[in-house]
Amino acid sequence: MRPAVVLFDEPLPVEAEWECKKSLRDCDLFLAVGTSGTVSPASNFVRDAEYVGARTVYVNLELMTPHNPVFREVLLDQTEQLLPALLGGTGC
Repeated sequence: MRPAVVLFDEPLPVEAEWECKKSLRDCDLFLAVGTSGTVSPASNFVRDAEYVGARTVYVNLELMTPHNPVFREVLLDQTEQLLPALLGGTGC
């Protein structure tokens, strides 16, 4: 059986991409978690979020190479440490 994921070099399903772009119109916080942030088309969604004024945060163990300046904040650490703090748990 094939998992319900998009693998490298595969396009996103058209309806899924459309729904994502539609949701980005109302986005106020865009988190990219545990990703290189470089694989298109998902890597371009942050631009749509920034366009509508969303807070854009990159969360990962390593820096994105090359850095995407659309991410206004970069947090490097274990996601299980950072996400609770970022989303209203303990201070970060």
